[in-house]
Amino acid sequence: MLAPVAPCHRPPAAALGRVLAAAVVAPGPVPARAIALRPGWAVAAAETEGASPFSPVPLPGSPALLAAGDALPPGMDAVLDPFDAEAAGPLVMALQPVAPGDGVRAAGADVAPGQVIRAAGERLGPRDLPALAALGVGQVALRIPRLLLRHADPAVAALLAGWARAEGADCDDGPPDLVLTDDPAMEAAQAGLGARPGLAAGIGRAGGVPALLLPRLAEDAVAAWVLLGLPALRCLAGAAAPAPLRLRLSAKVASAVGMAELVPLALDGAGGAVPLAVGALPLGALARAGALLVVPPQAEGYEAGAVIEALPLA
Repeated sequence: MLAPVAPCHRPPAAALGRVLAAAVVAPGPVPARAIALRPGWAVAAAETEGASPFSPVPLPGSPALLAAGDALPPGMDAVLDPFDAEAAGPLVMALQPVAPGDGVRAAGADVAPGQVIRAAGERLGPRDLPALAALGVGQVALRIPRLLLRHADPAVAALLAGWARAEGADCDDGPPDLVLTDDPAMEAAQAGLGARPGLAAGIGRAGGVPALLLPRLAEDAVAAWVLLGLPALRCLAGAAAPAPLRLRLSAKVASAVGMAELVPLALDGAGGAVPLAVGALPLGALARAGALLVVPPQAEGYEAGAVIEALPLA
């Protein structure tokens, strides 16, 4: 029985692509105070009312000249562009009026208190880093499954290792959470997969660890990985499966009843999918495919123009 691995903690920059074990929630607003979006004078907008080049309005006190990103002083609610002001001795004269909020980002406008930046089960991405830095988040909780991969075909091993890393797993020599092997001596609990390709796959244990028997042929190994390995790895990481792609078939797919058949699909960029093979993953088709259709055992296939759901391929 598979269960999510124990959480660990890493700095955000070292956690990119990993699956979060806990939601990252903003403890406070960003920015914490209203800030200037451009260089200019911090003003109370009401004090610039009626200003014009022909009737300058003196700003009271000693207004602060701000750089972009500076916090507004208390009582100030706008930023007056330097070109819309002029100095007259000790005074600063407004030459144009501004409205409240002009040139200002309000407190909490970037991130509201309590906002979920990333939910548990999602992967941390580069675009999350500025928000986490602004919030002062120094560590995030992750689930990082460790995968032990052994396959006689180095190209297959490299493909699956890269795919696993893209899912947020580690592939190293530490104690594994999941074993992928082509060694038929694996303690098989169930041999054979009711799918083409992938018939020779099996599940069991290797050294007491959950294991997937990968067939020797590349297309069978990839099928076993997509149908069994990926779901197992996502379970260990506590990751949600990506949403299926809804696509329209450009050609008929004929399938034999009684066995699931895999259909590699080339995507046309407009929501259409071109079947490249049925019940097989030829290497050229695998390289071109952007999605994989799994025809269920009870189906005879799909007509051209049918809208289907397919698994996205990395």
